[in-house]
Amino acid sequence: MARLFIGIALPAAYQERVHPFTQALGNDLASSVNWTRPGNWHLTLKFLGDTDEARIPAIMDALETVDLRAFPLQAGGAGTFPNPQRPKVLWLGLKQGARECEALAQAVEDTLAAIGLSKEKKRFRPHLTLGRVRRDHDDNWQAVLDKAASKDWPAFTVDHFILWQSQLAPTGAVHTAVAQFSLRK
Repeated sequence: MARLFIGIALPAAYQERVHPFTQALGNDLASSVNWTRPGNWHLTLKFLGDTDEARIPAIMDALETVDLRAFPLQAGGAGTFPNPQRPKVLWLGLKQGARECEALAQAVEDTLAAIGLSKEKKRFRPHLTLGRVRRDHDDNWQAVLDKAASKDWPAFTVDHFILWQSQLAPTGAVHTAVAQFSLRK
């Protein structure tokens, strides 16, 4: 079995801007947040979970048929799941490219459903997970969210998406690209 997901990678230059930002946020928080490690930032389009490795070639063949255009993406806004009163996940939203991400996620869903994989029940909400709250807190989350929302992020072009394998380790998940799928120019 392989733990798989499909997502959009953040370019290295973008990740270089996210890391100091999360460090600064970490300095503002008293609670314990398990920050997403540099190199692991991505935007998940679909989480497949534990998947029989024999299905990977069919998944790759199906994903090759996704036929959408490349698009600009820019982070903007921030929030927590499920809510600021009981935060479990701190996330960065999208200022530009949300509709295109939703269309790409839907195309991935439909394509994989056609080969027998189950569809996601929850509505897709494009976001970048900055970190996960590990325990109770007394932080002023609104101040943190305001700081994250006020950050001016550059845009980049999403010209491909990736099928990743994720291996859980004591130090955090390790993501390895299995295959990359191009979007039209």
